[in-house]
Amino acid sequence: MYSTQTSSKPRLKNDTLGNDALRDLYVAFVDLNSQAFTSKCVDLVQAGGGNQKRKDEILNAIFAAKTKAQQLKKTQDFILAGMGLGV
Repeated sequence: MYSTQTSSKPRLKNDTLGNDALRDLYVAFVDLNSQAFTSKCVDLVQAGGGNQKRKDEILNAIFAAKTKAQQLKKTQDFILAGMGLGV
C-alpha cells in the first residue's frame, strides 16, 4: 500500500530544499551519468529535513531503482513532500 500525505500542510516546519533543489535535480538528470546522478539524489535527500529513518527508506528506494527516471521520481517526491505538496 502506498503511504501518501493526507493534507497539504508542509511536513516540515522549515522547507530545507525547495524550488532550487528541484531545478538542480532536473539539470542533473539530463547532464549526469547514472552513478553521478545517484550520488546527487543521495546528497539531496540527506540535505533535506526530516528524520533519518525516513531518509534511509527513501535512499534504499533510490538504490533499488533500475533507472535514472525512477531515482528522479523518488527524490522529487521527497522534495515535494517537504514543500507540502502531498506526494
